[in-house]
Amino acid sequence: MSSKPAASGRPPKKAKSAPKPQHWAVRSYLIVFNLVSFFGWCLILSSLIKHIVIGPQTPSYPITVASRILGKFRPIRIFFTSTYPNVPAPVSVVLQRASQVMMHLGGLVAFVQSLAILEVVHAALGWVRSPVPTTAIQVASRLFLVWAVTERYSAASGSAWYASMLFAWSVTESIRYPFYANALMGSESNGLLWCRYTFFYILYPLGAGSEAMLIFSTLPKYFPWQGAWTPREYLYGFLFVIWWPGLYFMYTHMIKQRRRALGKGFWGDKLAQEKSEQRRQAIQEAAKKIR
Repeated sequence: MSSKPAASGRPPKKAKSAPKPQHWAVRSYLIVFNLVSFFGWCLILSSLIKHIVIGPQTPSYPITVASRILGKFRPIRIFFTSTYPNVPAPVSVVLQRASQVMMHLGGLVAFVQSLAILEVVHAALGWVRSPVPTTAIQVASRLFLVWAVTERYSAASGSAWYASMLFAWSVTESIRYPFYANALMGSESNGLLWCRYTFFYILYPLGAGSEAMLIFSTLPKYFPWQGAWTPREYLYGFLFVIWWPGLYFMYTHMIKQRRRALGKGFWGDKLAQEKSEQRRQAIQEAAKKIR
């Protein structure tokens, strides 16, 4: 009995072809890029923690070099240290150090984050599977916070929210980049996979909330109907308002992605099933060798 064509008369859809294997040079370049980015964000994270816990440190060589490279692009300004007299002394010390982070690490952060522009290029060239629009929006939002907010306005650069934003960014990227590097090298780490799809529960609200507060710090201390706002202030005010529903949308989207990647439960039932299957196969192989 012969099969009949579809009623619509359309030809059957072709199965999607497997992605073309990457050239060894492209793969090697992407591995190096991810490892360099990983090193940069680890340096930022470690320097941030030392600065908050111990106090200002002597700038390391990478921090000095990054500041010199971007010196022509960064505005010259005077940094002000915020004071917090209405909180307990230990908390006040931590907040004061947090408000000085930009002064000591701003050059390195601007350099490492600006390297992410290459991620958009990688997606546009088809070297990675990431969608170009999504990658461009994510990178542009980070660059906006760096170059149009914290590097431009003293109210943002001297805010303790900069330190909390930087902590969320650096931990996130210190997981994401080695995850990609491992995948490019044909290796998978269940630990990195779990961290990537679990740490966002805390890091994403912390990072996005800090970003919104930094934008808010650049706005006038009065409402638009109490005094004239500039077009820039209206734009930043609009971004501050839409930042919160955007946070909710992305947060729920990432929760759905976690369920696809890990399954249900804190540790992810998919990972547990995979480990159980691997253990079962290892036992069967060992039994065959004994026989």
